[in-house]
Amino acid sequence: MEHRNRPQSTGPQPGLGGKGDSAPEYPQRGTLQLYSINELARCCSEETNKFLRQSVSNDRYCLELFRRAIVKRDDDAWACIYQQYAPLVLTWVTQHQSAAPILGQDGSAPLVNAAFAKFSQALSPAKMENFDSLAAMLKYLKMCVHSVVADEVRSRQSRQYEETLELIEHEPASEDPADDVVATISAQGLWQVIQEELNGEDERVLIYLAYIH
Repeated sequence: MEHRNRPQSTGPQPGLGGKGDSAPEYPQRGTLQLYSINELARCCSEETNKFLRQSVSNDRYCLELFRRAIVKRDDDAWACIYQQYAPLVLTWVTQHQSAAPILGQDGSAPLVNAAFAKFSQALSPAKMENFDSLAAMLKYLKMCVHSVVADEVRSRQSRQYEETLELIEHEPASEDPADDVVATISAQGLWQVIQEELNGEDERVLIYLAYIH
């Protein structure tokens, strides 16, 4: 009986775990869809590091990871994106010239989280089609950082203005503004002011006799 040998796979198979598996260098779109989130995250991390070092890199892994997060609404993909790019977002936040007062009071975590929240809310599945490179995705993420910092600065300025108005509204009104002025002048200072307004020694003696004795 004749036996035919089945062709053996000579390369790694995407979507399967195990030692020795590695992603193809130039995967096709259909092939990438077979990758697990963890495989995409690992490859994306490697390619992002190359990109940040300005070395030759392959954007497809990261774009597929973003596609899973934005189009498929995959929470695990979002978690991997946050883990991968949170340090970069933190760098952008701390370098922002308007962020120093905010960082001094609340730290960096609220701004970093707000940047990712704005990024996820602003990018719809339809808009995702406009991003064809990792550089474009990161540029948009950086714009979200600038936006949330500006929003927080405006919000704090508005709160300070409202608090100032509230303090003014609750200040006790004085029946006579002159009373407030006189109350802040010492007796010696008040007498000096009176003397400067007198015309001659006769008026000085008269005032002295009328108010001192």
